[in-house]
Formats: sequence, structure tokens, C-alpha cells
Amino acid sequence: MTILVGYPTNRRAKAVLNLAGMLARSCGEDLVVCTAIRDPRVPGMVREDPAFRSYVDELADKALAYAREDIPTDVSVRFTRIDAHSIPSGLIEAAEAHNAGMIAVGSAMGRIEHITVSSIADRLLHSSPIPVAVATRGFRALGGAVRRVTLAFSGDEHSAVHVAAAEELARRFGAQLRLASFAVHLSPPEALRVHLDGASVFEEWAKHIRTAVTQAVQADAATAQRDPEIVIGQGDDWEDALDDIDWQPGDILVLGSSHAGPFSRVFLGSRAAKLIRHTPVPVIALPRAAASELAEQ
Repeated sequence: MTILVGYPTNRRAKAVLNLAGMLARSCGEDLVVCTAIRDPRVPGMVREDPAFRSYVDELADKALAYAREDIPTDVSVRFTRIDAHSIPSGLIEAAEAHNAGMIAVGSAMGRIEHITVSSIADRLLHSSPIPVAVATRGFRALGGAVRRVTLAFSGDEHSAVHVAAAEELARRFGAQLRLASFAVHLSPPEALRVHLDGASVFEEWAKHIRTAVTQAVQADAATAQRDPEIVIGQGDDWEDALDDIDWQPGDILVLGSSHAGPFSRVFLGSRAAKLIRHTPVPVIALPRAAASELAEQ
């Protein structure tokens, strides 16, 4: 599974190189570091603009020079560039050309050790035909490996596929598997409005989740044999719910795509988008087709 790394032209991006290095180191695959150059010219225009060509060549050369300096030295890597109508489409095109099984990108400027989704990452998280890994800002894992794969478990009718897919990822990375669900408490006004007690609602929900997890685990022989850890995080908001469970170096959070989107592309629902904004660890988002393929292996 070659991993294509989207490297920006406007800044150094050590975090995504460290994430990609950790993923490649864990599964023994190669990296292709790619800088995508947005070409604003009208398709089919014949006349070449030497000044523009010199400018974009300089951008690409400088970006790849930084990447060569910062890439971990213990992984196999190639460097390339692609000119495209948009950066996300260019990265997808480059991934197809290099037969990549995953695209890795970094965060935009924002909180350290959290993910701030850039416009490029957002487009990939709603259109990529292959899994997308997103690094937290400032991510460092020099020499490290993936130690644990945590699947965000929703408990819906498609969860068994996501569990089997996460199991396969954990096997490839040589990592532990954990299943996690997250609950945000009803605020007192909301609970009063619907005449519900927040604690009893959570207890019923947790019972449902644990039953659904047991069924999903038993549906996959490999996962059942591993007997993964099951955790439930709760809090007054999504950040509290995520912080309610233990996170360690080498952790990766895996998210399945919403079934509201196209089968062959990543498409994140509102719940997954909230998890991404508050996770303290890198994320891998799976398109439905990729999840199904992983689950069958």
C-alpha cells in the first residue's frame, strides 16, 4: 500500500511527513511525497508563459527540497510533483498514477495536537476514492510506529463492516484494536424539553452500544479472536467526550464514511466531522468501498 503524501508549497510540513513515516514504517510500504501545483490557466491554452512556468517550478522545487530535508530517513520514499486544475484533484490523480492506497495530508494552522481541516483536506475528506489520513498539527512520531487503531463505533447497521475494516488495518500495522463510542450529554434545558433524565438516557445508549459492539465483533472471526478493548467516552461536549478515554503515542483514530454519500468516495457525516475537529490523535477516514474491501480481506 503505497502512501501518497500531499506536501504544501507555502510552508514546511513536518507533521504530515512524520505521520506518513509512522504509517509506512508500521506496514512496510513506500511513500511518494507529492507537491501539487494549481495551474490556473485555461485548459487547452497553447501559449506558454515563461514567467509563470519559472514561478511554479520554483515553488515545487522549494517544497520538495524541504520535504527531502525533513522526511524520516528510515522509510523508502520517492518525490514528485503534479500540475492540476485544483490541488485535491491533483493529489487524487497522483495517487492513481502511483497506485497509492492512501493519501496523507496535514492540518491547517490551528491548535497544536489537534486537527484543523484545511480546504484541501476537507475536499479530500468528501471526495477521495481511497482512505485519507490527516495529521494533527505539530505531530511528531520520529522512529515510532502505530501502536493502536481506535475505531469510532457508531452502532448502526453498517458497523460490522467498519469493525472488520479496522481489524484489517490494525493487522497491517501490527497494532492493537480498540472500539470507541462517544456520547455528548443532553444539556439540562434539552433534557427538560423532552422530559428525559440525561443519566438514564446515557445508560440506555451505552447498553445499546455494547450490544451492537458485541454483535459486530462476533460477526468477524479475526476480530472476535483478538477480543478488542471497548471504551465509551462521555462529556458535556465532543472535546470532553474524546478526552474521557485514554490516548497514547502511536494511536490512530479510524472513521467510516457516512452512508449519505457516494459508495466509492469518502463522505463524512456531521458526527465524524465533530470527532475530527476534537481528536488529539491523527485520523484515517475510510470510503465505504475501501472499508468493504478491507473487511473482505
